[in-house]
Amino acid sequence: MAIENCENVSIQNITFENSRGIGIYIENAKGSLIDGCTIRNMGSVGICMGKGNLPEIKSDDHSMEGGGEQASRIIGSMMGVMYKNTVLDRQAGTNNGVKNCQVYNTGGGGIILSGGNRLTLESGNSFVENCKIYNYNRIEKSYRPGVWIDGVGNKISGCDIFNAPSMAILFHGNEHIIEYCKITNVCTEVDDQGAIYYGRDPSERGNIIRYNYFKELSPKHRVTATYHDDMACGSEVYGNIYFNAGSLPVLIGGGKDHHYYNNIFINSPTAIHIDNRGENWAKAMFDKDAIIDQRLKAVNYKEAPYATKYPLLVNYWEEGATKPMRNVIDGNLFVNIGNVLDGKSSWGEFYNNWMTNGDAGFVDKNDPLKGFKENAEVFQKIEGFPKLPFNKMGSTLK
Repeated sequence: MAIENCENVSIQNITFENSRGIGIYIENAKGSLIDGCTIRNMGSVGICMGKGNLPEIKSDDHSMEGGGEQASRIIGSMMGVMYKNTVLDRQAGTNNGVKNCQVYNTGGGGIILSGGNRLTLESGNSFVENCKIYNYNRIEKSYRPGVWIDGVGNKISGCDIFNAPSMAILFHGNEHIIEYCKITNVCTEVDDQGAIYYGRDPSERGNIIRYNYFKELSPKHRVTATYHDDMACGSEVYGNIYFNAGSLPVLIGGGKDHHYYNNIFINSPTAIHIDNRGENWAKAMFDKDAIIDQRLKAVNYKEAPYATKYPLLVNYWEEGATKPMRNVIDGNLFVNIGNVLDGKSSWGEFYNNWMTNGDAGFVDKNDPLKGFKENAEVFQKIEGFPKLPFNKMGSTLK
């Protein structure tokens, strides 16, 4: 089904199955809603918001390199094109939503969520809510997440995403919210990836990751729960539970201005990795007209709206672009963690945290979603530690 140039179209309680392509495609729509549907056994993704791209064919050897023109009802080389054109408007529309749906047994990802304008920071206000997304990499095994997000101001809320060889969520853009999700058993066949992943663009700021439950990620490979790769900056991460969440639950790869607070880390060799890759093996990314320079110039970062929305970005080069700084880690609980930090302490600001190998006060230490006892010690050890909304984490679908 294709929903194109429409307003307020609702698709409810229908099963879409057994296709070699996309289940439902949405383009230039306003207020469309996919509610209570099952999308399964697709060759591509279950749902796609926004245009894809044709392949670019080199005339000499007919190989694909980069991507070609935008096109409707396909994905094609879209992901490669967006790597080069980080402000691409995929013309998805605004205020579109997917809720109460199950997406599974797809070939190359679950849902592609798009909307908003990166040049103006106008929000798309589109969402994926209360869905179950699993077994979504039957054909394409890597970089085809359960939910892909691009644009500005979109949201994933209350979803279960599980059983995948690669990422649960991959995002590009600004002001997105990822909340109340339960993410388990992903990144099972990869190295150096994250359950939630983004990076290599310091202008992608204002993103919030809150109240999510990361459980049973592989400790055998370089698997991360929240991965801020290659100078990613300016995220706010709070109220999450990292339970057996990989070899490095958090990785900050050379970036700035991340704030981690009121999170719970349980059973990992190391909780947080911070590095200064911009001063060593990745320093070529900071050359004139190299990738960091290109991506900052693409959004006119010294002018409004970026200069007013993200004032710390304005002096990105002047203050020392290659140095990780202002990464604040405060008010977090660490239980049975070998080391809180892998990296230099000067690359982060750590305070009001509590590290223990004892009883922090869980009702059930093997199931942190049951919450804390009323008199739990964590409330005495960490000033201002809140009562987290454990009962809202994950989908309510059966």
